[in-house]
Amino acid sequence: MKNIPKILVGFYLRRNPNRLRLTQFNFLYRFAWLQSLLEELRPELFPAKKTEAVEEVVEAAEPPDNEILHLLDETVRGRKGTYHVVQWLGQRGMGHLFAATQLSSKETVIVKEYLLPSRLFSDEEAQHRQKAFVNLAGINLADGREQDFRLITPIDAIADSRSVNRCYLVTDERDRSPTLRQFLAESFAVPPEQVRILLNQILQSLEFLHQQKFVLPSGRIQTGLVHGNLSLETLLWVKYGDQPFVYLCDLALWERLFDPPMLEAQPKTVAQDLASVGLVGLQLLTGNPRGLDPQADESWPGADALLENFLRRLLALAPPFETAEQARQELLLLPPSSLPPPLAKSAEAELEAERRKRSRWWLWIIGLSAIAALGTIVWVLWPRSPVLSEEEDTSLCCLNEVSAVPEGTFAYTAVQDGTWSGILRQNQQAQPRQPTLSLQLAESYPNLQLVYRPSASIAEAIAAVENRQVSFAIVPLVQDLPVGVGAQKIAYDGLAVFVAFSYAERNQSLPRALDGDLTLDEVQQLFLGQLYSWQEVGGADLPVRLYVPQNPEALELFAQQVLKLSWKNAPRDKITQLPTLEMLRNIIRDFEGSAVGSVGFSSISQTFGQCSVYPLALQTEGQAAVQPLVLRNGQAVTPRTDLCDRKGNYYPDLDAFRSGDYPLAYPVAVVYLQDNSVPAIGEKFAEMLKTNEGQRLLAEVGLVPLVEPSELVQ
Repeated sequence: MKNIPKILVGFYLRRNPNRLRLTQFNFLYRFAWLQSLLEELRPELFPAKKTEAVEEVVEAAEPPDNEILHLLDETVRGRKGTYHVVQWLGQRGMGHLFAATQLSSKETVIVKEYLLPSRLFSDEEAQHRQKAFVNLAGINLADGREQDFRLITPIDAIADSRSVNRCYLVTDERDRSPTLRQFLAESFAVPPEQVRILLNQILQSLEFLHQQKFVLPSGRIQTGLVHGNLSLETLLWVKYGDQPFVYLCDLALWERLFDPPMLEAQPKTVAQDLASVGLVGLQLLTGNPRGLDPQADESWPGADALLENFLRRLLALAPPFETAEQARQELLLLPPSSLPPPLAKSAEAELEAERRKRSRWWLWIIGLSAIAALGTIVWVLWPRSPVLSEEEDTSLCCLNEVSAVPEGTFAYTAVQDGTWSGILRQNQQAQPRQPTLSLQLAESYPNLQLVYRPSASIAEAIAAVENRQVSFAIVPLVQDLPVGVGAQKIAYDGLAVFVAFSYAERNQSLPRALDGDLTLDEVQQLFLGQLYSWQEVGGADLPVRLYVPQNPEALELFAQQVLKLSWKNAPRDKITQLPTLEMLRNIIRDFEGSAVGSVGFSSISQTFGQCSVYPLALQTEGQAAVQPLVLRNGQAVTPRTDLCDRKGNYYPDLDAFRSGDYPLAYPVAVVYLQDNSVPAIGEKFAEMLKTNEGQRLLAEVGLVPLVEPSELVQ
């Protein structure tokens, strides 16, 4: 009985012609419960190519001549050390790789030898290239930081002092890892889900390379570098334990110095890097067959229509991406693998002809029925997505009641200067012996240490989890998560749009004149600089002044949900950016002292409990305006409510946040890998925060708890 699913799936796949079998195999590989079964079938369905095992950096090849091998057992002296060469590893790109030992540290390094043959290079030209090599081969961050962005960076660049025809590049031992071309020779083709993961890693490294400021060995500062030499040969399959990562190597900056002089140097561009990534993605998806032509429809397997459309944009066969950052963000937002597009008529005809050759058609029906039945059973029994609903059980009393919490030190992330960073600052500024989340966690779990590592954006925080740089992230849950990443909601937050608080009877009171609300379209027009007076939206005769917070998380969410464009593309010449508390003071000061109707926004968690400003109710098309705050007695907050007099008697309206009726509400979640091989600290941390004690502590720092605040009173 145990082999029945394997027999049926194998029967189904073997009935497909070879040209369509891989497409169907990749489609079925989307389902986690079928993957181990498919791996068992892979050797039978796709016999391995007759290739040598990939134990070294290159496929088996004839040893080079003595001009290359003379380096064996020799010593190479550079600026950073002296290296004894012990073993030839093979050729990659423009050079030959050797294993060597750094004499001072006894560490293994890789020496790559480049030749400048006298038949191609005059002595003068060779000397010029040697000098350029020493000045260009190596990059470090200009600010002195050490950061692994998955690029094999040179340790030393050496021009041979005894010959004008040789140069040596010294790198660490990761440089001997197999290339993606060799990985493909072993694996035949890569499932779409794994292709997405590999593309994300490559684009993240390119994003870093294209944007950071570097210092070259010559001392020159360079803002942004183009790889210029991306291919299956310059992407390495580097393993840390059982986890593989893709590393970039062999930048054109130094690799192309060894091209023959007759080859005209072409400028390297970001667009070329992105197109190279697109080609690599297609090669991974198809197994890199010979004659692969991205412009030919038959080169596209149809295994994942969304991913393939993404690759076409990288290749500029569809509207292209402008930057690696934009491309990676789009990749992270892709929904899970979609159904393959309909087969072309010719393919359908081929498939139909193949089927007609089979006489026992009834086995086909039985096979499909059995697979459908098996799928139904697994669907019922298989664990559901860990993105949990608002009504989840929060019945545990206290943080220390959570069981099986891993011990040790774990890194986690959130957006720098975002909501969670603000919560940590509040914890640090609390009075001695005042209960805070940080203090209560330390008391409940003395053997657990959480190390905070901020990220620049929500996407970067999620990518840090996906790439195992951190154990979990705490972020707004406003986008689909990558395959293999789960989340649990721990609270809610939202953006509040506010104007100066003023008594209802006061002349030119903006809350009263606006009747306490704005539409999202009006908010958009205000912050795009299209409105100059509040009279244009039915308010008082006051000029408009715009403020935004120094909270990158709030800016990102506001741009996405209100402006409908990237924040960096928003018109900011008439917008003042300030820390939230300073912004609130300026807004009331503008109204009181200058008769200016200022407007700003920030997260509710960072503005709750003050009375300098009045949060406006917000309205979407066809819906009533929704106020984010409600009085403790259940009555609505209105422009006539004295927020200063009613402190402690109002709080965010949980029903409006939980239902999504308040248009700028969003859940806050703990995001983590769904991987049983790593400690479940992300899940356990979320479980702690969903206890009654955890929810109360989150409510005290301004987040909206999952349950009614009245239920959290001690």
